[in-house]
Amino acid sequence: MFDEISRSIDEFGNSLLGALNNVQNAFGRELSVAKPIKENVLQMIGNTPLIRLNQIGSHIPNVEIYLKAEFCNPTGSVKDRTALSMVVAAERRGELKPGGSIFQAGYNTTAISLAWIAALRQYKFKVFLAPDTEQEKIKELKSYGATVEVVQLAKGNWDDSLLENAKAAKDKDKNSVILNEFKDMANTNAHFLFTGPEIWRDLGGNVDAFVAGGGSGGTLSGVGRYLKSKKPSLRVIMGVSKNSRFIRKMVQGDSSIRLPESFDPKVTDQYIGVDRDEALRYQSELYQKEGIFAGLTTGTTLASAIHYAESLPTREDQKTPSYKIVVLSPDRL
Repeated sequence: MFDEISRSIDEFGNSLLGALNNVQNAFGRELSVAKPIKENVLQMIGNTPLIRLNQIGSHIPNVEIYLKAEFCNPTGSVKDRTALSMVVAAERRGELKPGGSIFQAGYNTTAISLAWIAALRQYKFKVFLAPDTEQEKIKELKSYGATVEVVQLAKGNWDDSLLENAKAAKDKDKNSVILNEFKDMANTNAHFLFTGPEIWRDLGGNVDAFVAGGGSGGTLSGVGRYLKSKKPSLRVIMGVSKNSRFIRKMVQGDSSIRLPESFDPKVTDQYIGVDRDEALRYQSELYQKEGIFAGLTTGTTLASAIHYAESLPTREDQKTPSYKIVVLSPDRL
């Protein structure tokens, strides 16, 4: 009797191993659990998990909300994807060679990711900052290996002044690039090639809507373009603050506003503006109800996702497949 039980267990174990091998053959390097050993820390970028929310949004019948946890990237931000993609693209174009320099104008999360990646790939990284940049941000950049230059700005557009300084530095260093996520299509392509396919893969194609913030617009555009190529009926929603330039341009029609070149407005189906208090409330609830610590941008996109879900036709019939919404959580700060 025990021999028969042991034989059954062995047969079950062998069949399970066979199934796992088939999965690994099907997905290969794309499936992170199939290759837990990383050749270097850069391979930790991407393959972030989807976390189903169990409390927030539970008042909406037959709707499931998933958080794409980009705060699980090594520096805690989706910008690790953007930064690596831009660096690799510059290398492939021959603009950035071993020992070269990377310049950036202004502080943002991408600067942190670039500083980290530049150190790993042995590039020099320098960022030009405005005089009112917080000291904590300057310390953080330096801790990642960045050289920081605070620029005394002339009257006018600060962004333009910082960029002029970066251009002047590039003119003196022939083996250098200025990386700008707002213009570099490597930003958008990173999310078309990786972030979007991860979402599609992990939900087995059962995704009905995608919600992301603004910023450079690259994440929303790349992911949205991929998901719509797989499922044209899928809805892409931008969730931003009510005074966002995307709201002012695309909803209120302010023609004086220039949007980033990395943003494709044809991908977005709807813009939802959220005020700061509501974003803070959802950020707090995310920790208190779901145990997830994420940044204020996540509070904004999550609030927008709830507004969108509440606007859907009531889905009381439990036989109807649940409506699945993926909300991108860009960072932990």
